[in-house]
Amino acid sequence: MEQLEKLIRGLSKRNMNGYFVQDRKKALKKVLSLIPNNSKIGFGGSVTLEEVGILDEIRKRDDFYLYDRTKVHNKKKSRDLHIKMFSSDVFLSGTNAITEKGQLVNVDGIGNRTAMIAYGPKKVIIIIGKNKITSDLESAIDRIKKVALPLDLKRVKEMLKNSPIFSSINWTEETIWGHVSIIERQLNPDRIHVIIVNEDLGF
Repeated sequence: MEQLEKLIRGLSKRNMNGYFVQDRKKALKKVLSLIPNNSKIGFGGSVTLEEVGILDEIRKRDDFYLYDRTKVHNKKKSRDLHIKMFSSDVFLSGTNAITEKGQLVNVDGIGNRTAMIAYGPKKVIIIIGKNKITSDLESAIDRIKKVALPLDLKRVKEMLKNSPIFSSINWTEETIWGHVSIIERQLNPDRIHVIIVNEDLGF
C-alpha cells in the first residue's frame, strides 16, 4: 500500500490524477465516471483496455462516439482516423510502465499512441495493472525490453497478419521500439488521469 500511496502522490506532484481500484470491474466503473456524455473517444492499442472491457462497453452505448480503429482496414483511412483522434474529448490507453514517482513510460512503433498521450485529446485516461509499476526509469525501460516488447511483437504480428494496414512493415522488436516517451509532467492538472488496478493486466 505504501508503494501505491507514493505513486499517487508522485502523480499529483506531476499534475496528473491518480486513482486506485481493487479490480477490473471497478476500473471499468471509474473510467466511465470520468467520461462526459456525448464525448468523442479515441484509443490506443492496449491489451489492458481489452481485459477491462471498456471498449466493448462503449460500443454498446449511444451516448458516446468511438473512433473505432478496429473497423478501418485501409491505410489512408486509418491515418485519417488517427488524425481525427487528436481532437478527441477523451483518449483511452494503457501504459507500458509507470515508476513509483509517477513517470509514465511508453514505447510505440508508429507513434500515434505516444503522441496523443502527450498532446491533443482534451482528456487522457490511462489504465494500468500493478504489474507495470517499477522503482525507477531504468527498471521501467528494462521491464519494457524484457517483458512487454516480445509479447507486444507477437500481438502486433497476429493482429496485422491479414490486414493491409502496415502489413508491408517487417515488424521486429527494433521496429516497435520506434518512439520512446516519458511523461514527466502535465501543465494541465485535469488532463491525464491514471487508474491503477490491484491486478496484473496486460504486459
